[in-house]
Amino acid sequence: MARFYMDADQKRYFCVLCATGNITQAAQELYLSRQGLSKSMRSLEERLGARLFIRGKQGVGLTEAGRILLRCIREEDRLWEACLTEIQETGETAPELIRVGLLSMYFGYDQKRALFASFQDDPLIKIEVVDGDHPAYWQAIAAGDMEFAFSLNPPEDMGLPTIKLDEDTLAVLLSMDNPLAGKEYVDFKADLKGKTVIQTSPYKGKLYKTAFKNHGIEVEPLLHDKNLMLARVSTSDDFFIIQSQYAKNLVTDQICMRPLINAPLEMDAVFVFRHDLSPIAQTVARRMLETYGKERELDAYFAKDDL
Repeated sequence: MARFYMDADQKRYFCVLCATGNITQAAQELYLSRQGLSKSMRSLEERLGARLFIRGKQGVGLTEAGRILLRCIREEDRLWEACLTEIQETGETAPELIRVGLLSMYFGYDQKRALFASFQDDPLIKIEVVDGDHPAYWQAIAAGDMEFAFSLNPPEDMGLPTIKLDEDTLAVLLSMDNPLAGKEYVDFKADLKGKTVIQTSPYKGKLYKTAFKNHGIEVEPLLHDKNLMLARVSTSDDFFIIQSQYAKNLVTDQICMRPLINAPLEMDAVFVFRHDLSPIAQTVARRMLETYGKERELDAYFAKDDL
């Protein structure tokens, strides 16, 4: 006879039928039809090449082969429980996955590599960096699918805790050949009228649509890709608006940054996180917030919850 292994459903069906001794009752407990359960058990008998059940007016009983199968299944369960116990007693815990939302537009390869390097020797931590747009981060954090993200302020009704990273200003990235590159700063209302601003975030595009329209500024959506954005800015007279702290990391030989003034845009950089961060996740978050001197605010938040 060819080697045959029972699948999980077959084991469950068999054990429930053994426990009830009644095919109608077993079918009800398994949310199966009586005919479906009977067919499954007949198929099992055929595969094993042995009769497992004695069917009579008093219900369903086990043959000698059926009793052997039931004993082996129970022994298998005991062995599995013993295996789990031994594994747990080794004290070797699987690493905890910490999912971090970092926009590739703002956080470069070197910064991400430094994050991984800082925890590479810790067997209890596994970091996963996730790119995306702000609403996707907020929804993932609210659903418990992400620990924290560097983002914008989420809607208040989402109830997500945040830490403002700093009193940041805004800047524009523009080509070194752009006529406005010769200015000390760029005035949102006076200098950008009639100009085109690149927008790589669909969320920001909707959020700031009215402000741009009211000041005669054209907006052109672009795929969320840092290299594509930099190539566009360096070869055109278009602009890209971003927080100053992030703009510094995007300056090249062909692209400069200038302070942006009189901009009616709320673009505060914030740290958005789960209210139930695990101790390990708090360790990672604290390390990342040290750059901004905000780690104590995180400590204070969770210390408040412990009171």
